[in-house]
Amino acid sequence: MTHPAILAELEAAELAGPLLPGLPAATYFSADLLDQPEKLGVLWHQRKHYNQEFGFCLFTAECIFSLAALCKDKKVLEAGSGSGWLADQLAQQGIAITAADWTDYRQPRDTKRGYPMRSVFRLDHLGDAVALLPGSFDVVLLVWPNLDTPFGEQVAHAMCSGQIMILEGEGKGGSTATDAFFDVLSADFERLDAETLALNEHHRTFPGLHDRWQILRKK
Repeated sequence: MTHPAILAELEAAELAGPLLPGLPAATYFSADLLDQPEKLGVLWHQRKHYNQEFGFCLFTAECIFSLAALCKDKKVLEAGSGSGWLADQLAQQGIAITAADWTDYRQPRDTKRGYPMRSVFRLDHLGDAVALLPGSFDVVLLVWPNLDTPFGEQVAHAMCSGQIMILEGEGKGGSTATDAFFDVLSADFERLDAETLALNEHHRTFPGLHDRWQILRKK
């Protein structure tokens, strides 16, 4: 039986409406900062609805602002853009970004693959993003590359020396990409620690997820 306090919190969450990305970090209850069971129950509930629109990453306003600053005056490719929500937000801040994904989520599809997203905010290239690399891009944005597929590894191999990868997802052994992908990162990329730490300062997570941002430069 659900505890009455948790039921009350869930009812309050329903009345408040769906959880939306792009709000200040202080707005969100972050799973890694929270020890209140009733709040964790609310986050579990909100996560299901959030995933259907935006994916797994809980984007805060501060993270979006930091990403825009990092990408200013640079040409950016979001490889595997999903709904394209983040690409759309960065484009609104003047970033030259191409959102590429092999799936147009506006079309009927196999619900067992990819996120169960219901909306597309931006899709500039329908097809394999790897085919666009290395191109003339300065930055490759890679958010939660699909688990157990070679896509992340292919992106990393296709990038050229000096290109920056901004990666969001879980680490090796988690629910992001493959172990081989992280082996490529260790061998062929260097992590920009100061930028990585700054971006994670205002990062928030859902319960059950252990995702973080990383900023890396290909050697």
